[in-house]
Amino acid sequence: MRTVRAVVHGVTDPGQALEAAALGADGVAVAIGERGPLAVPPERAREIVAGLPPLVARLAVLEEGAELPRGFSVAVVPPGAPPPEAAAATIVRADQQAARVPALPEGVSALWVRPRPRGSSSATRFDFRLLERWSRHAPLLLEIPEGAPGVEVAMRLARPSGLVFGEGVWIGPGIIDLERLEAALQVIARVARQIAR
Repeated sequence: MRTVRAVVHGVTDPGQALEAAALGADGVAVAIGERGPLAVPPERAREIVAGLPPLVARLAVLEEGAELPRGFSVAVVPPGAPPPEAAAATIVRADQQAARVPALPEGVSALWVRPRPRGSSSATRFDFRLLERWSRHAPLLLEIPEGAPGVEVAMRLARPSGLVFGEGVWIGPGIIDLERLEAALQVIARVARQIAR
């Protein structure tokens, strides 16, 4: 059975990072140096991921030129940005509105795709033909805007390597609704079993 990884984005609290991992999230993404309510300073970011189990990926969502903080192994960078030297893996985070495949540094591990801003669901916010072309260049992580309701469409039509959950599983910016997250993770498991048959 092909594994589809689940990443929770925008975590701002160490307790919530632990709870997300306990529910089965494969990775926790922390926004470092971004503007807005999700941004945390590097020292706080290290606290957020410090207690995570060893196999849970620690993703640092970085602005161009920012350094990877201690405690993180994966750098998430904008298109065209060089990967930090300390990163064990690099993911490029791009908006789907770009018609061409974003600039991918050599050895990029995956392409994290944000959906179009308009649309009622994953089915209307992603261009699955475009995603199929992009998937030839790097494994895809799709940012699912509505949580559990968007999982099945994304998995069946795009066959991504992973799904990223942010606002679709929040009560407010950076505050995870654990029931929504658990529901999304359950749909991933169910659809993965069905696809594997």
